[in-house]
Amino acid sequence: MKRKGLIFFVSLSTIIFFGGPLVYSADIDKHHTKEGHHPGHHKAHHGGVLNVIGKCETGHLEIRLEGATLEAWLVGGGHDTDRSVPVNTEEIPLTMTIPGQEKRILVLKADPMKLAGERLGHCSRFIAKAAWLKGVKEFEARGKLVFKGVRHELLIKYPEGFDPGHGN
Repeated sequence: MKRKGLIFFVSLSTIIFFGGPLVYSADIDKHHTKEGHHPGHHKAHHGGVLNVIGKCETGHLEIRLEGATLEAWLVGGGHDTDRSVPVNTEEIPLTMTIPGQEKRILVLKADPMKLAGERLGHCSRFIAKAAWLKGVKEFEARGKLVFKGVRHELLIKYPEGFDPGHGN
């Protein structure tokens, strides 16, 4: 009986002092575990793959490749990947590296979502079409982008996505 009372007291003390049971601390940061992070645990709301811009908390570039069309969406950081983040540019040039092929330049052009109030110069969606994209299963692309007022070097990996803080 004394033992049950002690366990109850320790548990109650923990809740009062720390704001929750001690076991809670083991689950605080599932977001940053190897198994629980990019690209699979943040939702890519457009059906593509997420690539970190700078740091995970800064933002992501979601990429979707269908046939000869590459679509890109600039979205929020952390778990905020359902929020569009417009930028002040009309195009994003990328240097594409496709296994077994020479490097190529692909220019993503702004494709504003008018219903969301976007326009050229304030856009979060970009698109490019090129016949040579058809049949591509994987690629790496590099570019530059001013995102949230800071110039970032972009690294895009498809189909696995990219997150420098978590080993991919």
